[in-house]
Amino acid sequence: MRTLATALALATLTACGSAAAPHAPTATPSVAPITVTPYAAAESNVNAYVVSDGQGAIVIDATRTPADGAAVAALVAQRTTGPVTVLITHGHPDHFLGLGALRAALPDARFVVARPEIKADIIGMATWMTAQGWLAQLPAMQPKTAAHPDGFDYAGQLEVLDAPTLALPGGAALALTADYPATEAEHMTTAYSPDANALFTGDLAYHDVHLWLGVGVTRASAAAWQTTLDGLGATWGARRPTVYPGHGAPADLAVFAADRAYIDDILAVTASAPSDEAAIAAMAAKYPEHANRDFLLMMSVTNLRTQK
Repeated sequence: MRTLATALALATLTACGSAAAPHAPTATPSVAPITVTPYAAAESNVNAYVVSDGQGAIVIDATRTPADGAAVAALVAQRTTGPVTVLITHGHPDHFLGLGALRAALPDARFVVARPEIKADIIGMATWMTAQGWLAQLPAMQPKTAAHPDGFDYAGQLEVLDAPTLALPGGAALALTADYPATEAEHMTTAYSPDANALFTGDLAYHDVHLWLGVGVTRASAAAWQTTLDGLGATWGARRPTVYPGHGAPADLAVFAADRAYIDDILAVTASAPSDEAAIAAMAAKYPEHANRDFLLMMSVTNLRTQK
């Protein structure tokens, strides 16, 4: 049974409904203490998180490969033998293609999204990748159809939540926000645990990893992303949660300003650089410690330079 204090904290957050909420809730103890265990995937510098109270677990995102998905499932097994819910924050493949491995290892798990548009984004992305031949090596993650009956049943297995919360058996819960404008992805989910004072940002935050401003991100959505980062910083400034980003190590609230500055820099560089190579070199010089230069940065530069 969820504690009254936790329920009130969640009600406060979900009633506000967006990153611009004026006050973050005060953390209070839950019936069963929870742990947050990050999993840094070997592929794509992407993260999954296991939030557990020992009696059950909520997994945030599924990574990109079967190997990483299986590793997340093994981590879940170390934390609990109870019920498992897997939340996919948005429709990018590095956050959902590990679902097949999770399903194989955890056949009773629920797979959920916060809104129907995210389910549609996932199905659309998997369908498009299949048509491009990009899932030829992952046939089990191609959408299940009459012609491909061994594919993944995204339509049947992804459940759209009817309320912006996810609860653990011991009483703790996560409050979800999924009404952000188009930013890094068309639709995005964040989750907050008042019990752990933990903010899971999906791909609204990256930490020391080049941000994705590739296909699907316009200069207008990049600006909206910056506004959203400002809103997150304002909303959570007083509460000071640990920030668990979609890519990179856990951080504090300074990550929002750092990502905002990165977007300023890449927009300016790609507007003025004479070539993709020059823009990549300029960004690499500005951010020499950032990971994933060869894919995330390259794709972002190519995309943004076409919008000059």
